[in-house]
Amino acid sequence: NAHIARPGKNHSISSTASTYLRKKLERRMCKSVSKEDFKGSSTPSTTKSTTSRNWPKIAFVLVSVFVAAIAVLLPIIISEDSDGWTRKYTSPGPIFKASDIGDMTGKVAIVTGSNTGIGYHTALELVRNGADVVVAARSPAKGEAAVSAILEEVEADDNAGNVVYMPLDLSSLMSVKKFADDFLKLKKPLHILVNNAGVMKSPGAQYVGQNFTYGFETTVDGFESHIGINHIGHFYLTQLLTKKLEDSAPSRVVALSSSAESGSYPEGMRFDLWKPSGGERDEDYEDGMAYGQSKLAAILFARELAERLEGTGVTAYSCHPGIITTELGRYMGKKMTDDATEGGILARLALYLGGGIFTMANFKPEDGALTQLQLSTADPAALTNGAYYRPIGRMVQPRHAQGTNSTLQKELWTKTEKAVKGGSLL
Repeated sequence: NAHIARPGKNHSISSTASTYLRKKLERRMCKSVSKEDFKGSSTPSTTKSTTSRNWPKIAFVLVSVFVAAIAVLLPIIISEDSDGWTRKYTSPGPIFKASDIGDMTGKVAIVTGSNTGIGYHTALELVRNGADVVVAARSPAKGEAAVSAILEEVEADDNAGNVVYMPLDLSSLMSVKKFADDFLKLKKPLHILVNNAGVMKSPGAQYVGQNFTYGFETTVDGFESHIGINHIGHFYLTQLLTKKLEDSAPSRVVALSSSAESGSYPEGMRFDLWKPSGGERDEDYEDGMAYGQSKLAAILFARELAERLEGTGVTAYSCHPGIITTELGRYMGKKMTDDATEGGILARLALYLGGGIFTMANFKPEDGALTQLQLSTADPAALTNGAYYRPIGRMVQPRHAQGTNSTLQKELWTKTEKAVKGGSLL
């Protein structure tokens, strides 16, 4: 009755099941491997599609890096070339600071255009260190406001000097004469005359590559405004006060020039354009060159003045203060803004970006005043009489080819004397 197993039949069933399971497992493994292989494979079309999707992000990053580099480097390059804020760190030798000004007690100074900008800071530092200063400016309201601001600034300084306002309109020779007469009536000495005031009506071709003429105007006496205010008015003022400067020696005259001197007319001076016939603009007139001419005149004037007063104890210097955001270009800024508004959104954007980059290269007014403060206060033995200086306190040669022309500087003097007297300039 014992059960007897049948090995043959059982073996057949086991073999069939094993084969079935093995094939099923192989099919699953094949499917799994195929899926993994498919997922892990990188076909050209897939790579191209992925790269295409990433290009906008890559382009954005590259453009952002480029713009950031321009925003950082361009102001630095402009600053180094035109003497902006970087000159506080890159000027050779000891860099002059306001704290280097010695005791100015007993000194008397006149600073034209000192109601604002670098003129204001020049007057402020002179007063802070003991000098008595005349703020010479056209607007009584702005002049008096500057005096009040200076007095408030130096209130805590025990050594501070005094400061007063006297009206001076450099566009009128009559006003210049009255100012000089009023000052002489004070019976005060005069140790420092800083011819700081100036006007700039438009940038001109040397800065923007486009000729402008919208800045053309004439002074009360009929002179083209740049040369009339920036040079002739100051020449006459200096002439009227020269005897006082000699009597007060050692004394000095500082004439404010500009790097724009390089953009004057090729001849250096265009005397025929100084007093336009009938007050009408000559076809050769251009704003930038007219402004450059007035600043080249400051350099030549200081050179000739130094030669004429040699041995009297009166020294003379000219300087470029650096690129600074001041009210000098108040007319220019309004006109360019109006033009940009008319030009649409792209023109406004270009003006905004360009102005922003240029502003980042600029000196602050208090730093822009340092070179003329150095020339106003340093030991004359440490300076070169008649020389031209750029920030901060670097003696250099003018960039204009006529900037050291001794024949032209003498002709400039003679022509300016004739202009003041009302004679013919030709």
